[in-house]
Amino acid sequence: MTEQTPFSTLSRFERKYRCNSAQYFALKNALYSFIQKDHYTLTSPRSSYLVRSLYYDTDDYKLFLEKMGGNSNRIKFRIRTYGNSHAENPDIRVELKARRANQSIKYSTFIDLEEYLYFIKTNHWENKLDPILHEFERHLHLFNLRPKSLVEYNREGYQTRDGNNIRLTFDHNIRSMHADQLFPSRVNWQSHYEQGIVFEIKHQDELPHCLNSVIKSHGLTLVANSKFALGIQVSQPDISF
Repeated sequence: MTEQTPFSTLSRFERKYRCNSAQYFALKNALYSFIQKDHYTLTSPRSSYLVRSLYYDTDDYKLFLEKMGGNSNRIKFRIRTYGNSHAENPDIRVELKARRANQSIKYSTFIDLEEYLYFIKTNHWENKLDPILHEFERHLHLFNLRPKSLVEYNREGYQTRDGNNIRLTFDHNIRSMHADQLFPSRVNWQSHYEQGIVFEIKHQDELPHCLNSVIKSHGLTLVANSKFALGIQVSQPDISF
């Protein structure tokens, strides 16, 4: 879905809000003159695109507990794709997402389907030179990380018309399941919230006054909405933490 570069680093702030259908349509109307669809949404036949992420954790859920305990310096490990089957030969991305106080820092690199399949079988990457893959594998063996949760949703992505590097997304139908691979043969999705939509603003600098005004006028409040944490809670309710 995008031009593939060896690896990238992105540092930004992320604000998350939960809204219902009425708020969703009202927000889009209020933001209409301020935003435009991003490339992925614009080229999708359904005006949204699939995002699927396989999250890793230890057998005693160390990373989940750090999140739930409010640790402000933590890291997540995931493999992300934008398709739901091998046959689509979708883009696949390996990501380390670090949290440093209120700031999110994402390190990511693209791999192909063959690289992914090799890693799932062996827990080793063939490409030993990519620093993101190297760190992912090092942490995997250091902490005995294993795939624990598969999270999927449909995303509408927007960017501001003035090019000030603000990204806005609406995530619909967020669901998860316990899985150990990106493309399981059987799926048993569990919904996070039936009618809820997650609105997210990703930015590096101060938010424009007009955007802050729209948020306030529609009664939105910041929420902690970790898809990683919710994915484990929803897909594995019998686990005692």
